[in-house]
This record gives sequence, C-alpha cells and structure tokens, in this order.
Amino acid sequence: MDKELAFEIVAKIIFDRACQLIIGGNPAFESEKTLFHIEMCMNEWGYKSALVSEYCDAVKQENDKMRDLGIEE
Repeated sequence: MDKELAFEIVAKIIFDRACQLIIGGNPAFESEKTLFHIEMCMNEWGYKSALVSEYCDAVKQENDKMRDLGIEE
C-alpha cells in the first residue's frame, strides 16, 4: 500500500467518526484537529490529497456552526 493511500484511509476513518458525532448533535473538535494534523504530516512527507483537505474543511465547517452556537472546545 502506498503511503498517501494509508493517510487517506486513516483520514476517512476519523472523518466517518466525526460525522457520527455531528449527526448526533455533538461537536467533533478533536477529529478536526486530528484531520488537520494528518494533512500537515502529509505535506511534510511531500503528499497532497484533495480528499483529506475536503474532510478537513467539511468537519471544520460543521464545528464552526457549533462554535457559533456557543459550544466551545
């Protein structure tokens, strides 16, 4: 398995869990931090994934809605 694909698989697992939390009405702040960390690590290794970036952005947008409601980390 190529390393970029491994990063994407791990990001997908974290994204799926974040979606479960958000659908349940809960913030996914830790998932957001983890996804951004994965993206940063990928960049350090010379990889760039539109898929991982999309996961990061989607979770951040949903968490921002929670923050706007006054729910803090």
